[in-house]
Amino acid sequence: MANLRGVLTNVSSYCQRSFSQPALLWRSAVKPPIQSRHISTTLAKQASKHSGTEQGVKRNSADHRRRLLAARFELRRKLYKAFCKDPELPSEMREKNRYKLSKLPRNSAFTRIRNRCVFTGRSRSVTELFRMSRICFRGLANKGELMGIKKSSW
Repeated sequence: MANLRGVLTNVSSYCQRSFSQPALLWRSAVKPPIQSRHISTTLAKQASKHSGTEQGVKRNSADHRRRLLAARFELRRKLYKAFCKDPELPSEMREKNRYKLSKLPRNSAFTRIRNRCVFTGRSRSVTELFRMSRICFRGLANKGELMGIKKSSW
């Protein structure tokens, strides 16, 4: 019993360390957009020729579902991983937790989440601060639609 208490303290300290990281997914899943970076829907439609298409909407909704799923299973996944990695536990218990970890939904893993452009759903070259791709960013910045952004010249 004393050995199990030590294992539980190891697991709880592991979870506390991982929760203290600033970029947790469950926070970014429901993070409201910053007020100064709001862009109207008409600007969003003008941002790119692909914006508002069904594919971009589908990609963003799928990514949103993955983020919510990862947020829901985050603690459970971390506990199972901690139990699997602990060498002091009996091998049967580690195998049981490894099996439970494999039975979690695939989309609940952190590695399945990808930052996507809010307008087009594009996954490559997305500016994290504005949540848009370089193409949309350049188009809106050239028009002067983004607050605080202007083309540099010296």
